[in-house]
Order: sequence, then structure tokens, then C-alpha cells
Amino acid sequence: MTKNERLQLETVSQYLNDSHQLLTCGRTQAGVNNVEKARVLLDALLAMQDAKRRKPSES
Repeated sequence: MTKNERLQLETVSQYLNDSHQLLTCGRTQAGVNNVEKARVLLDALLAMQDAKRRKPSES
């Protein structure tokens, strides 16, 4: 895992932690927005991992 990927996972974790706090205190829309940001970033990370795995086999 690269340093950039690790930082992106930390960002996903922070979004989810913030979402929990926001949802707990009743700020539903802000919490849902953070969950969506985390989902998008995680999807991008997974897509990059898939691309890395496929690249060597295509050569």
C-alpha cells in the first residue's frame, strides 16, 4: 500500500467518524453527506486497486 493510498484510507475513516458524530447529534444531512464522501473515495480506491491488479496480466 502506498503512502497516498494509506492517507486516502485515513480520510475515509475520518469521514466515517465524523458521520457518526454528526448523526448522533441529529445533523442527519451532514452525516449522510460524509458517508457519501467516504463511499465515493473508497470506490475510487478499490477501482485503482483493480486497475493495478489487471495491468500486469494485460502486458
